Amino acid sequence: MTRRSDRGSVSVELAILTPAFAIMLGLVLLVGRTQSSRADIDAAAHAAARSITLSRDPTTAAAIAHDQAAERLDVGSPSCRALGWDLVMTDQDATVTLTCTVDLSEAALLPVPGSIRVSAASTEPFDRFAEG
Repeated sequence: MTRRSDRGSVSVELAILTPAFAIMLGLVLLVGRTQSSRADIDAAAHAAARSITLSRDPTTAAAIAHDQAAERLDVGSPSCRALGWDLVMTDQDATVTLTCTVDLSEAALLPVPGSIRVSAASTEPFDRFAEG
């Protein structure tokens, strides 16, 4: 019986597994950035709606809440390239809808779009028992 040589088998295994690891790394980056952006925009929408409904002057608070949401989401970064803002106020509540464009170009190895839009909405009732 002759023994087969295993010389070069590690190189072949490495050549086969390297693309698989690169694709898995791209998927982790894609899912991580998307989910992180979803959580951040959800928290920013909730904080904006809450600050509007707790203020004495909701119109002035809306402008401040917009600026705070933009700062909190770090608009211009890959996790939020552009911010969309929609505010609907009634006598009873305020609804803030935020939309971010998330840059996915770093996952270019994968067949994904260059960006994705993530949005969140939050409705908060006005505090009728606040002082003032």
